[in-house]
Amino acid sequence: MTAGNTRGSRGAWTLALGLTLGGCGDLDGANAGFISRDTAQPLGTLSRARPADDREQALTALAEDAWRREHRFLDAVDPGYLFRSTRVRQVEIDAGLWNAEELYQLGGQLFSLHFSAAVGMGGGDQPAIRRFHEGRRGGPDATRCVSCHWRGGLVGAGDAADNAMLRGDGNRESSTIPRNPPALIGAGVVQRLAEEMSIELRTLQNEALAFSAQADYALRLPITAKGVDFGFITVHPDGEVEHHELQGVDSDLIIKPFGWKGTIPNIRDAAEDALLIHHGMQSETLVIVGDESRVGPFGGDDPDGDGVVEEILEGQVTALTLFLAMQELPQEQPPEDSHLLTLWARGRRDFETLGCADCHTPSLVLDDPAYILPHRYGGSALRVDLSTEGVEPRVQPDAETGEYTIRLYSDLKRHDMGEALTERRGEAGVEAATFITPPLWGLARSRPYLHDGRAATIEEAILLHGGEAARARDRFASLSEVDRAPLRIFLTSLTRARRLVTQ
Repeated sequence: MTAGNTRGSRGAWTLALGLTLGGCGDLDGANAGFISRDTAQPLGTLSRARPADDREQALTALAEDAWRREHRFLDAVDPGYLFRSTRVRQVEIDAGLWNAEELYQLGGQLFSLHFSAAVGMGGGDQPAIRRFHEGRRGGPDATRCVSCHWRGGLVGAGDAADNAMLRGDGNRESSTIPRNPPALIGAGVVQRLAEEMSIELRTLQNEALAFSAQADYALRLPITAKGVDFGFITVHPDGEVEHHELQGVDSDLIIKPFGWKGTIPNIRDAAEDALLIHHGMQSETLVIVGDESRVGPFGGDDPDGDGVVEEILEGQVTALTLFLAMQELPQEQPPEDSHLLTLWARGRRDFETLGCADCHTPSLVLDDPAYILPHRYGGSALRVDLSTEGVEPRVQPDAETGEYTIRLYSDLKRHDMGEALTERRGEAGVEAATFITPPLWGLARSRPYLHDGRAATIEEAILLHGGEAARARDRFASLSEVDRAPLRIFLTSLTRARRLVTQ
């Protein structure tokens, strides 16, 4: 950590932190000049390393389990102890009082602990917990993040029973939009790819506008990012831009890689929204900027009327965001048996020839693995190099080219998926049949499949594709059972690195 870290650093993060307490705006105005570490504590032992030796992995897993058991006892003696241990204020982070390892541990604690009404879960006008969400305020429908993000390991996907029933009337399943919890592995790299693609798209538009103004005539041009085609824009000398020929992205040209519809641009927004709708935990920022339909009708510092203020501090949102951003990258693990390896190689080829790769782009090149978390209230941003400080296995440069080739299997673009997957209604301006291409990395450890978990197997998910994917689906459907096997074997190799865990 740079810039005035008074406690040293157990990680070689570069955190661009300010030395003063200014620049925090209204959020921390009540705490100006107040710095304390009396409440929050870096209690966790979550390891970002992944020892190759099984014995070392087992010892690490046992140490983490021992920590969890010990602190569950402490929380039983002093209810709320674990939650209070995560209560870090952004002003303290800005002052350099928290090093990188501590923030990572705090985010992991927050992801795993149980919320309760005593710390702000739910609202004064809401039931303690409910299955069907009511509008934008959500449930709450779970007491902790890891309750739904568990399959395949920490921050994994959820089972079909973990589906969130979003934006309903609070009473009827038929009023809701079902969403299966996605795996959050590699989230920081996904956001970085999206940010670089957005910059590329917006740069093309700005350059076209400048050229059109100078040449004094309209210009229609294709618009692409990292080799992915997003249709056309037409620019005019007076600065007008026509976006009606865009494909798979909003007119703001910002790639939004999170959410099944591709509606959330970054991890922080996704985490903050999840805390609200799944747990009824309101961040300081949402209390300031959220409208009544989202945060509640009571106004003031306690808009949900549950008698608890400052339910989630901005510093806690920062810690949770960095914890998620640093998560491991999925891996490709071909079978060892020579016969299966031959079928795997054929399946990898079939993935291309059948047309799966048209949307599930096998790889995208990342220019810069630095994850940057901007400050919301005028302070300095946080910066972490995911290639050196993320959870192992991390993004690494290619040994020959030096490029950061990300085997994502997604174009981060929205597509029409056809009648079978069309929902009851659209979401956030995205049509009912349209979804972002989900990354296939880690696929083997994230069943069930599709946005609502309706597909129990990879094959079922493929056969439910339609719309822009109909041709690839039909090619696969026309294959014999024997000829389908290689693609299944290849897709099964898209997994997570083996890691010993305890529950």
